[in-house]
Amino acid sequence: MSEIELRVYANLKKYIPDLDLKDGKKVSINNGITIQELLNQFGIPERETKILIVNGIHADLDQKLKDGDRVAIFPPVAGGSCFI
Repeated sequence: MSEIELRVYANLKKYIPDLDLKDGKKVSINNGITIQELLNQFGIPERETKILIVNGIHADLDQKLKDGDRVAIFPPVAGGSCFI
């Protein structure tokens, strides 16, 4: 077993209610688990995710995780204003 630091943002927090945004959540994982498998473990639908970051670098769903990785998951974002 390995341990990662997981952070999720915005509406994704509902899937991990005890998440501390300052420190993240320490999660025990099996070595070699993919981000997709991690999402499944927490019941986070893939369609609700947009940006995946591992150790500060953009990642894909099939990226394998290892001990000590820092994982951040963001939903699609929208907003702002448009001036014409």
